Amino acid sequence: MRRTALAAAIPFALMLPSTILAQVNPPDCPALRAAARTTCADEAAVAACVANRIPDQCASTTSELDRVTVVGTRFAIDVQKYPGSASVLLSDDLDDSTDIIQALKKVPGIDTGGDGGRAIGQGFTIRGFGHGSESRVILMQDGVRRSANLFANQVSGLSMDSDLLKQVDVVRGSSGITYGGGAIGGVIGSTTKDAGDFILPGRSVGVTASARFDSNNRNQAYGAFAIAPQDSPFEFLAFVKQSEGADLKLAGRNVDGSRTTTQTDDEITTVFAKAGWRIADGHALSLSHYDYTIDSRAGWNSLYHTAYPTTYGAVIGERVQRDTVLRYTAHPGNSQWLDLTATAYRTEGFYERGYASGVDLYYKNLDERWGVSAQNLMRFSTGAVAHRLLVGVDFEHREEDGIYILDGERTSFQSMPNRYRDLGVFVQHESLWFNERLAVQLGGRYDQFDREVLGVAEDYDKSRFSPRIGLSWELLDGLNLLANYSEAFRAPTPHETSSDGPLNIHYWYKPNPHLKSETSREYEAGFSWQTTGLLLDADRFSAKAMYFKGRIEDMIRLVVDHGSVSPENSEYASFRNVDGVDRKGFELEAAYDLPAWGGYLTYESLDMTDVATGEKSPTAFADRARVGLRWRPVNDDLTLSIDYTHWFKPEQNPETVVSGGTTYWYVREPFNQTNVQLRWRPVNSHVDFFDGSTQFLIGINNLFDQRRLNASAVETNNRSSLGRNIYLSVTKQF
Repeated sequence: MRRTALAAAIPFALMLPSTILAQVNPPDCPALRAAARTTCADEAAVAACVANRIPDQCASTTSELDRVTVVGTRFAIDVQKYPGSASVLLSDDLDDSTDIIQALKKVPGIDTGGDGGRAIGQGFTIRGFGHGSESRVILMQDGVRRSANLFANQVSGLSMDSDLLKQVDVVRGSSGITYGGGAIGGVIGSTTKDAGDFILPGRSVGVTASARFDSNNRNQAYGAFAIAPQDSPFEFLAFVKQSEGADLKLAGRNVDGSRTTTQTDDEITTVFAKAGWRIADGHALSLSHYDYTIDSRAGWNSLYHTAYPTTYGAVIGERVQRDTVLRYTAHPGNSQWLDLTATAYRTEGFYERGYASGVDLYYKNLDERWGVSAQNLMRFSTGAVAHRLLVGVDFEHREEDGIYILDGERTSFQSMPNRYRDLGVFVQHESLWFNERLAVQLGGRYDQFDREVLGVAEDYDKSRFSPRIGLSWELLDGLNLLANYSEAFRAPTPHETSSDGPLNIHYWYKPNPHLKSETSREYEAGFSWQTTGLLLDADRFSAKAMYFKGRIEDMIRLVVDHGSVSPENSEYASFRNVDGVDRKGFELEAAYDLPAWGGYLTYESLDMTDVATGEKSPTAFADRARVGLRWRPVNDDLTLSIDYTHWFKPEQNPETVVSGGTTYWYVREPFNQTNVQLRWRPVNSHVDFFDGSTQFLIGINNLFDQRRLNASAVETNNRSSLGRNIYLSVTKQF
């Protein structure tokens, strides 16, 4: 299956809410849909196959692409019928920003901000957890896990290139049990593009060139070469991108009337190559290598220090992510018993840095992993009941290290170097009853995990079983009732079990090898509804609403023994299991769509409180509403869109914090921001350049340059989100 990035991309430039979008079947394309059923491995993915291969004459009758997620269950399912909270973003949903985290903030349940906006340092949370608690979320690209901050509070980022991504799946909450420990906040899984994404219909070779200018000090360009002859079993893709950034203007004025600029200077290089081989009918092999490098000048803490240190100047660093992935798939003919995917990978991530002058310092955080995984999907029927049964296994070997050398003397971190060995076995079963109106999903995963600090005799070796049950009942045509119960866990890290000594000036750490795993139990319930002809013959309405409630038990926190005195005259502290956190919230997405115009509304609420104290934990979160409109004033190749986001006044508890004898108020006001975008894909049969293979994109992020403070911040904080940014890009396929 091949997808053309421009000619067969989303007809609507405005991203409608991804959990509620569904395909309106092109009435003149029945042959294409029938052909898709012979090539797609799963019925739920048929519409996606059609969308990826849809010819020009069908495009005008298609109002949106299907959104099919594989992260929630590891087999394809329409997000409308997924009995949980999931979103799918496609390539057109990601191009309003040069950074993947900024693009993801439109997804309900994901919050950003509170940082200086640097590419090497951006904060994010999924259902309350993210940077600073990254072991409670799972980040993946092509099935390969990665670390956002490499156990360093000076850096945070997903190390993904949005121009290279075909799809990003986001599953919120504790539903991602098939990926093992860490899915308490949620799972972000991305998939890179293939050669076919850069080749025009009817051709075997494709070249794509793109350039973009952002007024808030970023320029970038990329080129791609792809070859995939129809009569050859081989295909190849090469992708190279260069991006340069300078000082970033933050939005609005601070309390004292000043305006903040984040000092930064970075150069981002992305190199990607993927080769594919169709070995035989239904058998394929692919090999890819991804190299993502940020050469940066930043403050010591790239998230929170907007200015370079005044004494020693900038911190010069390099953040690198390298992934090599080998994948084999087997689904011969129409076999109902064999649909196998096997993956082997090796990945390396590190951040090394030092001061520009004045201090002899070398600091490197390193994360190396290799792993293998395999899964097989079987389809069968027992009478009138259809079944899908997925079984699989994952193994990952991970090593971390921290190297800190000051004036030639190396500091020991006690918990480094360390080693992780994680083995997981999972089963997912779906049965369809009553003419496929009732879907029952039962799943479970058994994990065996081993944590070891090299050179320390005692290790941490435990196991955990996590269950899940989901129900989707189509009560009426297009109206689905949804319910889900799932559990997730997070095993203690070596830093939490084994940290020992004066690791910073504040505390003397004491090890605690008896920590228990954190456990999340969560219920979700809601509905989805999609229909056509609601008000007018050509309209389409979609909605999905989910309420969730659960408890995270045995939370691991750093507990200080106040009044104690260590040999360094600091207080003793250790990681301990303390009282849990209650989490509840609500997410609503609705869209109304006509050929010439459309709009959407989303609303989300998240509340997390400490069981013992009732205080917000880990922080307060602001409810958010988002409204968007799109208009095609001329024809299908020109789309104007606008979206408006409102963050409500957060409910703070506690309302203040005391630091250095001064009392500071947490954020207690609402915020608003507006974005606009114009997308033009001109089609003129008399001009080759305007044959649908060229895209012009013009937009303004934060149109009115409005400040927005994250609800976890105090009101005097000057990290007020990125300021107004005008962007222009041109992309051409040959």
